[in-house]
Amino acid sequence: MLFEILKEGLFWAALGKPSEVMPFLRGKLLGNGLGESSKRQLEWLLDELERFYERVACCGRVEERHVRAIRSFHRDIVSVIETDGA
Repeated sequence: MLFEILKEGLFWAALGKPSEVMPFLRGKLLGNGLGESSKRQLEWLLDELERFYERVACCGRVEERHVRAIRSFHRDIVSVIETDGA
């Protein structure tokens, strides 16, 4: 489900609304009882994701390379959450 949300954010970004999904993601992921170290890592990843969405917004369309990048973000986010045991 997380991947689908990240991918939807990608399409919002292409429509010129790059931060549309970020408040939801931040609320759900950071309010998940993570330890401080994991929370910092996740905050960094979410900041990077937001900057990525902003770059996609400048492009104005979704390309295959963007979907590959979203898969990478998904993998990294899941890794942080699983490592923390949350």
